[in-house]
Order: sequence, then structure tokens, then C-alpha cells
Amino acid sequence: MASIMEQDVRHARESVRRALGGALEFRRFAGLDRPFAAHAHDYPVIGLAREGCRLMECNRRAYRLEAGQLLALNAGDAHGCIQKGPVPLVYDSVALLGFPDCPPLEGPIVESAEASAYMNDIAALMDATPLDEGAIEETLYLLIDHLCAPADLKPRDEAAHAMAAYLRDHVGQTVRLDALAEAAGLDKYRALRTFTAAFGLTPMRYLASLRVEQARELLARGASCADAAFQAGFSDQAHLTRAFKERLGVTPGFYQRAVTGKSSPIASRQKAHL
Repeated sequence: MASIMEQDVRHARESVRRALGGALEFRRFAGLDRPFAAHAHDYPVIGLAREGCRLMECNRRAYRLEAGQLLALNAGDAHGCIQKGPVPLVYDSVALLGFPDCPPLEGPIVESAEASAYMNDIAALMDATPLDEGAIEETLYLLIDHLCAPADLKPRDEAAHAMAAYLRDHVGQTVRLDALAEAAGLDKYRALRTFTAAFGLTPMRYLASLRVEQARELLARGASCADAAFQAGFSDQAHLTRAFKERLGVTPGFYQRAVTGKSSPIASRQKAHL
């Protein structure tokens, strides 16, 4: 019998399932036509569009994601998308939550029959019960190796990286622009321009994405929605729910049921605050 972490809980349009001790999260969207707000993840994501078409922006550049194409996003890539045409999106993705040494991926749009075949294999493996984790891990590494970017890609501006690191270190706290600028050794105006040019998001929108990711991990560990909101720095649970769905496409409650098999526990804190 599959463990709680392996159980697949289905929603009308979405499903989520974890493997490899939670290091990999497989997400499936079917019949999706709503937009995704611009956001960033602190982990790489590889996806395959099966049906539909999306107009997307990644790191301030416009792209078109069509059926049969892959999406390869590195940690920190700012992206968002809207529906194009009448056919809703059917999309599978793997979130590499526990792969800090993952090499840079070449993307964001990839057309590769071999990589698509690896994604199809992963999808089939993630549908099986019990999970064959050895096969999942091997296929995932073959996929990553196929999508690796050339080694000479230029890193983002060092000042932008310093600000991103500051935001990661202060996810659950109130962050002001002057402190962020000081971390990069810039004035506030130049800091804002530098960060936005590098990541395609303002620092506060980037911070909101980091908070969603922290709340996501807290929910996966069993925290209540209210506690996750508080610890991640959201003003209240409603704020978390709105930001979570805008960026991940599902509500916090649905996500928690999907990865734990349980409903959100009663909050130990009734109110969250910044």
C-alpha cells in the first residue's frame, strides 16, 4: 500500500503527488484556462504541455508554450502566463524541491522528442501504485541531463543575487527597500531597477513568491493554513490563499490534502501578522 506521502488526491482539475522522500513533486493540471500571475520558485521546474496554448513571459521576455513543448525553469526564473485560444491547458510538471545541486537548465521553451519521452515516462511512473522510486530517480536524472544548459551561461548581476539572498533570509519578516538596497551596496532607486531587470519581478513580488514556497513546505509538513500564513509572513490566511492560488494554481487546503492525505489541522494561532 502507498504511504501517506505517496497517495494521490485528485481535484476536479489538478492533482499533486510526491516521490523521492518529498524531493520531487509531480503536478498535473487538466482543463485549465485561468491565468497564472507572475511569480518565481526557489527550485527548478520542468513541465510538458499536452494540450492547449499559453502566452507566457519569463524573465521579461515573451514566449508561446504550445502542446508538445516543454517548459524548463531554473530557480528564480520569473514567469507567468495566460490562456491562448479555446483549448484549455493540460500540463504535467515536476518540481525539483530537493535538488539544490541541479545544474542550470536550458529553456524556458524546449522542443525535444527525447525529453518529452522522459516526461511521459515520469508521468506514467507517478501514476503507478506503489511508486517505483528507483525508476523515477533514474528517469528524472536522464531528463535533467538532457536539458542541461551550456556551462558558459552568464550569471545574473551580483548585486541582484545579493538582494535575492537577503530576501530568502528574511522571508517571514517585514522587508524594506532601504535594507535591501544596503545589502547590495546600492541606493534604493538603482537597487529596484537592478533587481527588476535581473529577475523580471519587483523585490516585493519576488518576496511574495518566496513566501508562497515557504508556506507550501509548511503545509506539506502538516502546519495549519493559518500557521503557515503566519510563519511565511502573510498578513492573514486569506492573503496566503490568494497568493498561493495565483502562483501554484491550487488552494493551500487542496495542496495539503494532496501531499499529506489529511485536512488542515486546527490553527494554533487564530491570526497571522507581518
